[in-house]
Amino acid sequence: MTGRTARGFGAAACIAAMLCVSPPAHGGVRDDTAWLQAKLEAGGSLFLPRLPNGECYETRGLWVSHDDTTVTSDGACVVALGPGEGRIPRGDGTFVRANAVFFVDHSDVRKPLPVRISISGLHITVPAAKRMHGISVLGHEVTLAGLAIDGAPLTDVRIGVGAKGSGGMSGRVELTDSALSGGQRDVVSIFGAVGLRVAGNLFSGARGAGAAGLHIRAADRGQPTLDVHVAGNKVVGNAGPGIFLDLAPANGLPVIASGIELVRNELVGNARKAPPDRRAGIVIAGGQNDGKGQVVFAENLFRGNRGRALLTRKRRAVAVVAGPRTTPPNLGGAERDDTAWLQARLDRSGGTIFLPKLPNDTCYATRGLWVSHDRTTITSDGACIVSLGLGPVRLHSVDGDPIAASAVFFVNRSKPSKPAPVGVTISNLKVVVPDGQSMYGVAVFGHQITLSHLDIGGAPKDDVTISGRGNGNSYAGSVSILDSTLSGASRNAISATAVIGLRIERNTIVGVRDSPPGQPAAGIDIEPDDRGQPALDVHIVGNTIKGNAGPGVMFELESNDGPAVIATNLEISGNTILENALKLSPPKRAGIVLAGGQDGGQGTLVLKDNTVRGNGGPGILGSRLRLVVQASGNDLGGNEGGPSRGL
Repeated sequence: MTGRTARGFGAAACIAAMLCVSPPAHGGVRDDTAWLQAKLEAGGSLFLPRLPNGECYETRGLWVSHDDTTVTSDGACVVALGPGEGRIPRGDGTFVRANAVFFVDHSDVRKPLPVRISISGLHITVPAAKRMHGISVLGHEVTLAGLAIDGAPLTDVRIGVGAKGSGGMSGRVELTDSALSGGQRDVVSIFGAVGLRVAGNLFSGARGAGAAGLHIRAADRGQPTLDVHVAGNKVVGNAGPGIFLDLAPANGLPVIASGIELVRNELVGNARKAPPDRRAGIVIAGGQNDGKGQVVFAENLFRGNRGRALLTRKRRAVAVVAGPRTTPPNLGGAERDDTAWLQARLDRSGGTIFLPKLPNDTCYATRGLWVSHDRTTITSDGACIVSLGLGPVRLHSVDGDPIAASAVFFVNRSKPSKPAPVGVTISNLKVVVPDGQSMYGVAVFGHQITLSHLDIGGAPKDDVTISGRGNGNSYAGSVSILDSTLSGASRNAISATAVIGLRIERNTIVGVRDSPPGQPAAGIDIEPDDRGQPALDVHIVGNTIKGNAGPGVMFELESNDGPAVIATNLEISGNTILENALKLSPPKRAGIVLAGGQDGGQGTLVLKDNTVRGNGGPGILGSRLRLVVQASGNDLGGNEGGPSRGL
């Protein structure tokens, strides 16, 4: 068989095979939904060859829910027939339907969002009457490349979601070398971008008044916008601005909005129907709330846009206002319970609550307290406060579980309609959790939170726990734990599951107990519950970590559903890590444990100038490591299992 004959035979076989699995419906009306959805349910790679005679595949919205799914083509066209099936239940009993031709989302709220999805080489058309998006992305590590999307979609590409009081990250998404047009709202709309690359695209013809070619948004002040690169795109003839960097949500300036780059883009003939506040080639509104966010704006070309080339809309962050000194009530001889008046004061407003040291070493006593107002400072001249047990339930998790105030200070929003609190400081207090309560010392679910000069002990589950559970953003941002003594925890002294910007510096961390046996029992445990929870910009510096039942420090970055999507810019430096992991019951024993890492292996860890001696197991234990480690100056002598293992 000649090469030419072989190629012809292969093409014919490909077409024949395709027609066998995707026949038109009876009567000649094509509907490819069933077999396409079946292929996507199987996961893996799906290649859609071009159909003869310019024919297009036709489909209702398709769920893309499996990891490592690739959909590609040599230029085949796909036409939307309307929303696909409903799979995720809403509170009102209805179901979320696949309202995009490719709807990238988990099909089960108990499963993680899909990762490592690639869609390329297709021409997607959405008729206006279908009221659908071209592609909707609710996942991480998604690559969209070489696409053409047209017609009149609601948006050609929608990435992430967000609303006032709720909005998490969209991690490591790339949109490149595509021609997208005709969006009724925006051409491209992106919420919560962390690690975003938008390059080499053509965005044109957004239809609605004020609709942008590219709209990058923070819908809630806790929704992050970080490490965003928009470069070399052509943005032409959109009714609203060519590019709208929208960092001014209704509930306050964002906690994290930095590392943003708008460079070498060409903006031509935009903003013809834009209202005055969007009338420009590029509009930048708001910014990071501490004024330290960075936006690089360079080498962009502007021609024929209505209004200015660049329009900036600035808002001022609100300053911290200190309140009056707090005087506790006189409780006489009654058994002390300060819950009611403390919670009433915390619910009234932010400002400063000063708890003076009580006479005769008496401690304040309280059930778990909700700390939900911005710019709240709780401080003292050394008073102690003892836990009485759980506080009230004010939130529920996504699967309906009640969330009570399970820490002496439970820093989180109190209502789903409110954003996570920002600017909370707790300092100069001794916090005691008696054994048997299953309470935390301090639980941090807000942003820009500082804990300093605290002494937390007794027998808390964790001295400090940090997470995004129930806060609407699924992470905690810009948290600092400084100059404190943390002791006696049953599980870990510090547990962090979802963080962007965590500083743990100059603390003394001792005596984690491993109770009941089999806990991590670490001094510091950075451990995402699922791969979509970030561990970004984490710095563990200058701490003394000694005599804990498990490891001194753990970076456990591989969850049950795989390595973390975002796990980079990590640091363990200048710590003294002595005589940890001498108990046999914790599952991992070492001075430092490094497990997993960022998916793809490009996350970074600086590991330097630590003294790691006398620990059970090796000084450093590696397991399935997916990090680029920069190690220097570490003293790893005298550990039971040698200097290191598994690195």
